[in-house]
Amino acid sequence: MDEAPPRKRALVTGASSGIGEAFALHYARLGYDVVLAARNTAELARVATACRGHGVRVEVATVDLSTPAGVERLGTDCGAVDVLVANAGVTHAATVGTTDRDRLDSITYLMATGVVRLCEIVVPRMVVRGSGAVIIVSSIAAFTPMRKAGPYAAAKSYSTAYARSLALEVAGKGVRVAAVCPGYVRTNLHERAGLGHLARTVPNWLWIPVAEVVRAAERALVRGRSVVIPGRVYRLAAPFLASAVAQRIWRRMTRRV
Repeated sequence: MDEAPPRKRALVTGASSGIGEAFALHYARLGYDVVLAARNTAELARVATACRGHGVRVEVATVDLSTPAGVERLGTDCGAVDVLVANAGVTHAATVGTTDRDRLDSITYLMATGVVRLCEIVVPRMVVRGSGAVIIVSSIAAFTPMRKAGPYAAAKSYSTAYARSLALEVAGKGVRVAAVCPGYVRTNLHERAGLGHLARTVPNWLWIPVAEVVRAAERALVRGRSVVIPGRVYRLAAPFLASAVAQRIWRRMTRRV
């Protein structure tokens, strides 16, 4: 009898919760074996159990992707994958000059430089094989200035610009690339960053479910779009977010009460 073809594999970073967890479960449901990478061992184990419930093989990598050593280790150890979801990230808000310099460097590496480095390791393997997909989870912050969040906005702008260029480079080589740029998403990310007040001050209609982020990314890959903004309200508002009026409204909505 002929052997069954090997199952496809998806590497998801930041897979221990939120958007990363949603992507991991999405690909497990599709029958992909998954490689889950994050720093939180206990939460990774929880997500791995859920993925195994779909009958797929799961590899777990406890790794700090805010460091060059962590990115190099994951990129080397993961081998060839059919899908890369570069999702690992944090949210950050602080007055200029008040964040520890090493902390700023780790934020930048985690969501900008390290994303590029991981792609530079993984994508050439896709090119050799003639197929693959890359999803870079960015943010609406890539398109608008953000008061007290300059490093975060800069990192997201960086990774989004890289996605657009990478998509252009590999378009004829069987590899698809999309940066997905959501606004407020219902995860525990803001709570962990000490920004739990946003759940109370930001209107419900500005929050989107994690499932919509996954759907938007998949649609973008199918349609050949290198950048996508999930949620109709954000797509309509994106051209105006940098205006003085929009910035005043945003400041009122996100202030602590």
